[in-house]
Amino acid sequence: MKEYEPKLALRDYQIEALERMSGRPAFALLMAMRTGKTAVLLADYGRLELAGEVRDLLVVAPKGVYRTWEGEIEKHLSADLFSRLRVARWVSGKKIDPEFFDDSIGPRIFLVNVEAISAGKKARDAVERFLATGEAMIAIDESTIIKNREAARTKYALRSLTPRSKVRRILSGLPTPRSPLDIYHQFEFLRPGLLGYASWWEFRFRHAILKKFLIGGRYIDLVVGYRDVEGLQRRIEPHSFRVEFRPNIPSTYSIREVELTEEQARVYRELKEFATTTLAESGENVTATMVVTQMLRMHQVLCGHVPVEEGEVREIAENKTSELLELLDDYAGKAVIWASYDADVRKIAEAIAAEYDPKTKIVDSFGRERKVPPVFPNDVVARFWGGNASTREEEERRFKTDPRCRFMVATAAAGGWGRTWDVADLVVYYSSTNNLEHREQSEQRVQGVDKKKQVDYVDLIAIGTIEEKILAALRKKMDLAATITGDDWKAWIV
Repeated sequence: MKEYEPKLALRDYQIEALERMSGRPAFALLMAMRTGKTAVLLADYGRLELAGEVRDLLVVAPKGVYRTWEGEIEKHLSADLFSRLRVARWVSGKKIDPEFFDDSIGPRIFLVNVEAISAGKKARDAVERFLATGEAMIAIDESTIIKNREAARTKYALRSLTPRSKVRRILSGLPTPRSPLDIYHQFEFLRPGLLGYASWWEFRFRHAILKKFLIGGRYIDLVVGYRDVEGLQRRIEPHSFRVEFRPNIPSTYSIREVELTEEQARVYRELKEFATTTLAESGENVTATMVVTQMLRMHQVLCGHVPVEEGEVREIAENKTSELLELLDDYAGKAVIWASYDADVRKIAEAIAAEYDPKTKIVDSFGRERKVPPVFPNDVVARFWGGNASTREEEERRFKTDPRCRFMVATAAAGGWGRTWDVADLVVYYSSTNNLEHREQSEQRVQGVDKKKQVDYVDLIAIGTIEEKILAALRKKMDLAATITGDDWKAWIV
């Protein structure tokens, strides 16, 4: 039989991954970002299609990732398969050509974002219509999207996707971002009982250390640790292929200290001590009634904004933006700036544009230089966040290809997965979320297997604050949200 030949030659470890998957209807590609797991998956689909074992491919991925598959399909699939292929991408509010669902004509690939099948019946109906032949492979990209047993997307994947497919794959560089328990439902999607557990409850009993806490007048079991992680890894190994990313040149990590303004220091101190404060300029109150909210408000204050009791967001004078501009002034290449909040993306992008875009500087009739507000999309700075969903793909393209567009400002929630921004060699964390997965995924955006330049990571930190503790936790591979239990919160607040 003729062998399938992808358009681009695979690396040795990618060929090994294909060999490991051979003959397995359920398999996990646990390959770090930038190691080419998409190419492996498409080669796997190509050879199975050529052999007549599957015909169609459904790709389920996060919203910020699934669009990139169209380019990868054209880049990697063999010329023969690509010439016979029909590809459709789910877009909310847009109708898919009815001919795409005619299963009598050639192989098909359907790209769907997980948010659509989580929230909408129309997307689910389209998926189920596509899978009606029972001749499909299903791949879940960034498979941690189905790690939560209570999430609608997880229930739908296990109930409706697994039984409708011949071959299933999961792709993830970090399958257990918060805890070893995250792995269970990802492997249940591949095949119920694949890891040898009769139920979720047996799995949790085997690997979680539980402790009872009195919450809301009743005792609740909470996970405080894990056991037999090595045994779990042994169960996973036969059904997976693991590749860790090793950049050619070691990266550097440093911090840049930011001094708080007087107003920031006062508001932060009062929130920490009393969980409430009053803003000097407006006289409005800021109150946090829960510990997690208290920590969030303290973090927001350090970024220069905070919601008041009425719900409106108020700005607080801060030095972090000017510190960022000073840092960028000493750098000649491209940089990625990560921010935790949408408000920060807007503020940072406007500040960078005002500094670097010549169109924001005009000279009046008296020869005096004046500044005008920047216009977005902008020539020198790109953004990738929830507020520019309609333009961010084009802004990303300019960042990757236009020498004038030197800066990408993004939130990890939007741009932290599936993006390749290796044109940048500087990464600045204006702020970090307390989510380990966000941090590790966002760090990988600028890496590449063939990258020759060193990457410098810089965190802007107010020393002696919760920012310092968040960064220390992330450096120790700890997820703050998963770490705080019982009275542990005191170590973070105090």
